[in-house]
Amino acid sequence: MPLGFFAAAAAQSDLSDAWPTVDCGALLADDGGCLAANGGGRSARGAALASLRSALETRGFFYCSNLDALMDADYIASVYEFSRRAHALPADVKRRFARPRGGYSGSDAGVEELAYEAGTTSAVRAWDYARENNSSQGFWFRNRYPDFSPPFEEFIGDLFARQQRLAVALLEGLAEMLGLERDAFSRHLRDGAELGTVRLLRYPKAEAAAAVPDVGIGAHTDFEAFTLMHQSAAGLQLRAVGEGAGWEDAPVRPAEFVVIIGDVLERMTNGVLQATPHRVLPSLPHERYAIIRFNALRADTPVAPLAPFVTAERPKAYSDTTMAEIMEVTIGNLEAGRGAWDAVQDRSSTARFDYDEWRRRAAAAGAARAAASARDEL
Repeated sequence: MPLGFFAAAAAQSDLSDAWPTVDCGALLADDGGCLAANGGGRSARGAALASLRSALETRGFFYCSNLDALMDADYIASVYEFSRRAHALPADVKRRFARPRGGYSGSDAGVEELAYEAGTTSAVRAWDYARENNSSQGFWFRNRYPDFSPPFEEFIGDLFARQQRLAVALLEGLAEMLGLERDAFSRHLRDGAELGTVRLLRYPKAEAAAAVPDVGIGAHTDFEAFTLMHQSAAGLQLRAVGEGAGWEDAPVRPAEFVVIIGDVLERMTNGVLQATPHRVLPSLPHERYAIIRFNALRADTPVAPLAPFVTAERPKAYSDTTMAEIMEVTIGNLEAGRGAWDAVQDRSSTARFDYDEWRRRAAAAGAARAAASARDEL
């Protein structure tokens, strides 16, 4: 049963590592092994699924290892070199390609990062990339970039494709671990119409105390399905599952990506999986770069608790929505300065956002505007 999938985790995996690792190479290889419901099956895939279970039960996130066939340390270093050169472009070039008409954002181009914690200022600067058909939806930015060698679309498009293979493997592994059909999540990526994004981030070194922003990036949970994260230097902090968990510094691992759960998987599993709160500290004494891949689903994907996760003991706790509505509403709230973190409750304000209530308020506001317009015409 899906709701009992964590039960055997402790017996199947070493829990001593505070920063759990999952052999994602085994998930990519798909060696045909399986993790039996009774805890048997110790194939490479089965062992990886057991590690995945343990990590998500005890911590809520994990490091993805054994990726040399897809993205080895040398390849990751080449991405950082590309990012460094892109971020070194003159400010006037960045301004011409700044969000929303292009793929750049940063204070040096006059476009600040949206504040996840309302009222804060973020240090981060970013080059963003999405597949063209999704960038054109205009939720965030446009795929427009300066002349560069290799071209942005070619180089970051290749990174996107590599990470897409990993995304499918991870979503299939998560579904299998949960007792669902293997493509329960990955089917929403199949035709390349998902709303995924790659971000190449730079956090400048703080030159003086007065120049230190409030945050590197404010506390939040990601509003996609899950996120792949890699950092060149310390600064990322995560909060594990469980009451009273505090912020912990994520270690730098050159050949591994951190995987965190996003709002979409929390909502689809009715809270069995928990979105990972995370933040980046204010600008540090060192420059910091990061490679981020937001794994969103197709725009029309229904995002609601799946039937196996809704029972009398675990009633439905999340409103129905779609991937597109999540993107539209969350980004709209960020642009309006509402943030994505409840400072009073010290928790995400997006993971359990009530879209039913939002639609009721939007409809009421629309009716009020229509009534006012009708009066003006009298």
